[in-house]
This record gives sequence, structure tokens and C-alpha cells, in this order.
Amino acid sequence: MFEASNRVIRQLRARLPNGTPIIGVGGVLSGEDAKAKIAAGADLVQIYTGFIYRGPSLVTEAAQAMARGL
Repeated sequence: MFEASNRVIRQLRARLPNGTPIIGVGGVLSGEDAKAKIAAGADLVQIYTGFIYRGPSLVTEAAQAMARGL
């Protein structure tokens, strides 16, 4: 699901008008996964499933991954 979701995000980013927000979802279980959603073109990342399995530490990990840059 992760790669399929990233493909859709890239397609949406290419076709939607500038400023249209895209929320990346699907298979985000690590900070690097969240970073990949942003790199694919998402503006925000939903980490619901990852949060269930990994807990609050995933939020910190994702924020640190973003801080390291794309």
C-alpha cells in the first residue's frame, strides 16, 4: 500500500492546481516513510496506523526525519 499511495500522491501533485493540499496516507510506520510521502508531494502526513503500532515516539521520529530535510 505504501508505494501505491506514493504513486497516487505523485499523480495528484502533477495534476492538481497549485495550493491544493494533499494528505499522504498509507503504510506510514517510520519517520522515513513520512518523509517519503512529503517527497512524493504530500503537504501533510497521516500516521494513524503507525501511531497505533509504534506509539507517540513515531511523531518525534517523523519530525526529526523532516528536520533532516528531503
